[in-house]
Amino acid sequence: MTVMPAPSRSFWQDSNSGAVLSGLITMLIGWAGPNVLIYSVAQAAHLSDGAAMSWLWAHALLAGLTGILLSLRTRMPVLITWSTPGIAFLVTALPGIPFPEAVGAFITSGVLVVLLGTFGPLTRALQGIPAPLAAALNAAILLPFGFRALQAFGETPALVGVMILTYFALRQLAPRWAVAGVLLVGVIASGALNLWHPAPVALALTRPEFVMPAFSLHATLNLALPLTLLAFTGQFVPGFGVLKTNGYEPAPGPILRACGAASVAAAFAGCHNLTLGALLANIVSGPEAHPDAQRRYTAAVWAGVFNIGVGLFAGTFLHLMGILPAQAIAALAGLALLSAVGSSLQGAFQGAAAGQLAAPVVLLVTLSGITPLGIGAAFWGILAGLAVHWTEQRRAVPRAPLKTEHAPPT
Repeated sequence: MTVMPAPSRSFWQDSNSGAVLSGLITMLIGWAGPNVLIYSVAQAAHLSDGAAMSWLWAHALLAGLTGILLSLRTRMPVLITWSTPGIAFLVTALPGIPFPEAVGAFITSGVLVVLLGTFGPLTRALQGIPAPLAAALNAAILLPFGFRALQAFGETPALVGVMILTYFALRQLAPRWAVAGVLLVGVIASGALNLWHPAPVALALTRPEFVMPAFSLHATLNLALPLTLLAFTGQFVPGFGVLKTNGYEPAPGPILRACGAASVAAAFAGCHNLTLGALLANIVSGPEAHPDAQRRYTAAVWAGVFNIGVGLFAGTFLHLMGILPAQAIAALAGLALLSAVGSSLQGAFQGAAAGQLAAPVVLLVTLSGITPLGIGAAFWGILAGLAVHWTEQRRAVPRAPLKTEHAPPT
């Protein structure tokens, strides 16, 4: 059932304690889970702490502000966040690319998202990519985080083992707190095992570092195009699906354009795509946020407010994460993305006819890490998958039987 827009009431009249709590939980899980991946990107790409802090700052403030404005305008729970598949992709794709060129690619990707929201044919072209292939691409990008978590278990079995047990226990008892619980247990266990890296942490406002962008074909092919595809297939499509499941059907064009414009602004502070929330969207759009579906938009507004508040002190958060050992960070990232890995693999292979190879090809080519012509494996993976899919579809089309001419009777 589609939820009709709420009558003209004030935000304060519509809000309640459940909406505030849902917004707080959304922020906590986001910062304990997907946001911690920025630490992995910073380490892999050898970014300065200032650049990583600025990345978090831009994400929190611009995503929070965009989500607040869209939710108040549509009276629907529109949660804006960054592209989680995108940040996972950047762990391996960003190293080796100068950061100004990466920022140029982030801007290009934001412009492409604006165009997607403006020109219907472009949206339909991306929508034409078969869902199993997009899911296989997401799975290939996310799987290395699971592999790294298992490697961390081999290095520090006591620490990572208790984090894994905590995750699966809380998945049964309180699923929405599973990732936050893993972070808490990881902090306590790291201290108990004397694995901390002590460092002074000051509560201070974060100063953004603005970057003058540079544009290159190399960065466009390796970063901008895959990031746009991942944002659309990994965030916007499932994000709109979550909203529709809960009875909300906002017009996609204005949301795409708003996210694209916000992404361009955020890019100058070093942040990649801002998108419609998918993994966390159920928290602000479900019945726990508010018993009245017309008032659940207030939960998304509160999530934006809390994100902005924490984002102002993004540097403090990043320094706190630096105290933890690398194995704890790897385990947290892998466990936070485990559900997304499962849904991506299910989407890639569920319903595929026996013998169809397009999704496995995407998975294997992307995981291989090959870079022909200097272009990243994600691009080649989806290209190879589309080629195999097209070939299989042609072979599957039944051909009309040939007409045979019968000789006249003698």
